[in-house]
Amino acid sequence: MKSDIHSVYDLLVDISFLDWVKNPTEETNSYWEEWQGSSPERKLMLREAKVIANGIDFKKTSPENIRKELIFKRIQDSIHEDKEEPAPENIKIKAKSGQIIAKNGWLKWAAVFIGLLVMSGIYYFALNERLITHTTAYGETKSIVLPDGSEIKLNGNSSLSYSNSWEIGEARDVWLEGEAYFTVKHLGEQEKFVVHATTDFNVEVLGTEFNVLNRKGKTKVVLSSGKVMLNLQKESSEERLQMAPGEMAEYIHNDKVLTKKEVDPKVYTSWRNNRLLFEDTSLKEIKAILESTYGLKVIVADSNLLEKRLYGSAPSNDVTLLLEGLERSLGNEISIEGKLVTIK
Repeated sequence: MKSDIHSVYDLLVDISFLDWVKNPTEETNSYWEEWQGSSPERKLMLREAKVIANGIDFKKTSPENIRKELIFKRIQDSIHEDKEEPAPENIKIKAKSGQIIAKNGWLKWAAVFIGLLVMSGIYYFALNERLITHTTAYGETKSIVLPDGSEIKLNGNSSLSYSNSWEIGEARDVWLEGEAYFTVKHLGEQEKFVVHATTDFNVEVLGTEFNVLNRKGKTKVVLSSGKVMLNLQKESSEERLQMAPGEMAEYIHNDKVLTKKEVDPKVYTSWRNNRLLFEDTSLKEIKAILESTYGLKVIVADSNLLEKRLYGSAPSNDVTLLLEGLERSLGNEISIEGKLVTIK
């Protein structure tokens, strides 16, 4: 387990982190879940780094070049600092030719050298400085009004990032990690609203209401009203899928598979009204919600129970009442010890 990562920068220059963002697997998902653990600092750090990395076009810039570019940025910052506060005269470095080169000059040449190695620059540090990021803790929800008047309801253990200013006539881009319900304000055909889930998959909107769940290698989009277009960038082509109200599309990141089916949107969006609806919902699906949204560790004594289908509803803003309702619906005893939930 990595112990030398202490900042967003450290994550962005870590090749294994960039490879995970580019091509997540069950193994790497588990690794980074374990790395962040229950640390709020690591969780926020990971989210912020993913927002930046998800904006990188990996087809044009390899993880190795991204790493070099970020190192180049740090060297440039060092040069800037040295200009403001020059190194003492007695700090010198001898060159092979016997010439004396000041610390400042060495850094400049190092920056030029690395700059030559990296021909495709990225602007993500500048972008990150202009990003506004909202996060929620486990079990917490938050209402957000965007600069254009669009309204977002952010579910537990989620983050939403967007630029602090949108230009007229340009697309309105937001980045989501977790789950959110969107009520998008229609401003015109040229001012699209785009939700970025991964580097190669986004949801393009003109004005509508929909839910996006983006967790653990899967993105689900459920459309309540209006119309959205899903864009999937492939190696040599682009797949576009238009959705109608009452449909759910699911994208499997690792397999790059996009499917669509009809559903009842209320089942997937009721959380924004502090209710969870179960309609032929498996205990396996409910277990995933309890773990990813509420931060619980759920143990099911009999694995056969995971396939049991449930109907009904329970409050989503009180985890104790939620588990009591689940216990009644299942007919099985549920014990709670801190964050550990055991279904017997």
